Amino acid sequence: MPSPNDQQLAERMADLTYRLLENCTEKQEYIAEKFALSLSEFRCLRSFQSDKTLCVKDIAQRMNLTSSRLTRIVDGLVAKKHVTREINPIDRRVMDISLTPEGIAISRRLNIDYVSIHHQILETIPPTVRHSVIKALDELALAMASWMKE
Repeated sequence: MPSPNDQQLAERMADLTYRLLENCTEKQEYIAEKFALSLSEFRCLRSFQSDKTLCVKDIAQRMNLTSSRLTRIVDGLVAKKHVTREINPIDRRVMDISLTPEGIAISRRLNIDYVSIHHQILETIPPTVRHSVIKALDELALAMASWMKE
C-alpha cells in the first residue's frame, strides 16, 4: 500500500501529466492549423523524423494507430501532395509512404516551428533549473516507457 506522501505525489503527477497532455495537444493543433493540416496529418508527418520513406506498419506503430485509421490520414496527405504511396518492390504486400519534395519542405518547416515553440517555453523557465527540468522529463519518459512494457 502506498504511503500517504506517495499517494499525494501520484495524484499530483496524474494532474500534471494530464495538463501537459492537454497543453501539448493544443500546441500541436496550433502548428497543424498554421500549415493547413489536421492534427493527425501533423503527427503523421512528424513521425517520419529523418526518414523520407516508411512503410504503413512503421508509421502506424510510431503513431499507435491501426493501419486502417492511418490509411485515411495518408489519403489526406496524398491529396495535399505531401506524400506518395507505392507498393514496396521487394514485398508487394507492403505499402511504402514517401515524403514528396513538398512534404519534405513542410516537414522541415513544421520541425522548425515545433522546436521554436519549445525554445520559447524553455525561456520562461529560470536558466538555473532548465537542465533539471529536462533531466526530470527524461526520467519521466523512461519510467513511462518502462511501465508500458510491463
